[in-house]
Formats: sequence, C-alpha cells, structure tokens
Amino acid sequence: MHSKRLFCTIFISLCALCSSRAQDWEGMAVSYERAIWEDTSLEEVNSALRGKAECYKQLGRYAEASATLGRVRMFALSPEERQEVLYQQELCYFLGGEFAQASTCVDDLEPSSRDILLLHALVLAYAGKFDESEIYAARFLSWDGESPHLQALLDLYAGHPAPRDAVTAMVLSFMPPAGHIYNGRPGEGLLSAGLNAAAFAFTLANLLTGYWVTGIVGGGIALNYTFMGGQERNAALVEAYNNDAVLEFGDRVRAFLAQTVL
Repeated sequence: MHSKRLFCTIFISLCALCSSRAQDWEGMAVSYERAIWEDTSLEEVNSALRGKAECYKQLGRYAEASATLGRVRMFALSPEERQEVLYQQELCYFLGGEFAQASTCVDDLEPSSRDILLLHALVLAYAGKFDESEIYAARFLSWDGESPHLQALLDLYAGHPAPRDAVTAMVLSFMPPAGHIYNGRPGEGLLSAGLNAAAFAFTLANLLTGYWVTGIVGGGIALNYTFMGGQERNAALVEAYNNDAVLEFGDRVRAFLAQTVL
C-alpha cells in the first residue's frame, strides 16, 4: 500500500546508508548536475534535476534535495509530473525537519491520493496547524469508507496542546516569580524572586548608607541581570514549551496513524 510506503520512507529510510552506497549516490548526483549543464532540452534538464534530488534524498541531505526540486521548471511538466515534484518537495522539507516550510506546500499539492493526505496531515501536525491537520487525517482514515478509528482520531486532536502566550508571560515576568510559575517552573521562579530581592536590597542598602555610586551602578547592574534576565528566561521558556508541545503532539499523531496502516 502507498501509505505503508510513505511510513517506510519516513521511519526506515532515515537510517544511515553504508559508505559505499553513499558514494554511489554522490557520484550519480554529480553526473546529474553535469547533465543539467550540458542538456538544452527543458525536459532533459527537469529529468536530471529530479534525479539529482532523489540522490540527495537517499543520502539524507533533504535541504539540498528540496532546493534542487525548487529549480525544476514546473511549467514544462505534465500535471502528473508536477504533482510528483510537489509531493517530493513537501516530503523532503518534512524529513529535513522544516515543518513550517513544508506546510506552505500543502495548498499547492492536490490531495489526490491517500499518500498525499497522510503527508499533509503529518506536516500540518508538526507545524502546529492542528485544525487543518485533523481534516486531512480524517480524510486519510476515511479514504476507503467509514473508519473505526475516526472517533479515536477526533479525541486525539481534541487534546491538542494550547500554546502559551508570550505576552502573558512577559507581563507576569514583571512580578517574579509569577512568570516562571506560568511556565511551569516554580522552583526557578522562587530562585528568580530571591535574586531580585537580593539585588534590590543591595541597591537600597547602599543608597541608605550614602554609597550612591555603588548603589546606583552596582545595584543597576545586579537588577539588570536578575530582573531583565528573568524576562528573557520566561520568553525562552514559552518558545521552548510551544515548540516541544507541537513536536510531541506531532509524534502522537504519527504513531496513531502508523497503527492504522501498519
């Protein structure tokens, strides 16, 4: 089945190739590039570009594969060939971990097969576009008729992660340790609050005892590290959580859909 083939491409062919085989693909890629420069026919150039992209894909160099496919003159392809090139480009972006870039290919690639529906569902799940991913995943499951797995799929997507808001985290970071608690790091929050209190106490003590320069300069530097550092840390925690949550959910979608076809 095509869906099994796609999962094999994603999960099995990512293994490292032996060096001798890798050298063969490298040599073939060079030969294709030579043909690209020597051939004058658009048809021959497109064929060589697609062959070179396949070599890079087999080598696990997905960024180079997708870049090579981007050089294909799409206007010179038949509708079927155009679909295949778009499919391979989206697949290479996905395999290379460029999920946002892969998601931009979805609208251009007609979901004319179960394989394409599956790829769209996975790409959009890993890109954090859960509603769109759910539609393609449901269509994938229902390709041959009503699926017994459909309700479980809907339940899975109903539990998709809600992103943490960077603005909320920034506002709360003005009140240590509220920002860290919002990000699920109460221990770090207490430490941050303690450091801010210590920096403020140092500044105030120096000002009260007449050490104005030490209080202003030293205290300002200390507060800059503790207070501003806490804000930067909260922004980083929000970004890390949102990225990790999306990738984790993408893994869950991938595992669920794999169980339905393997």
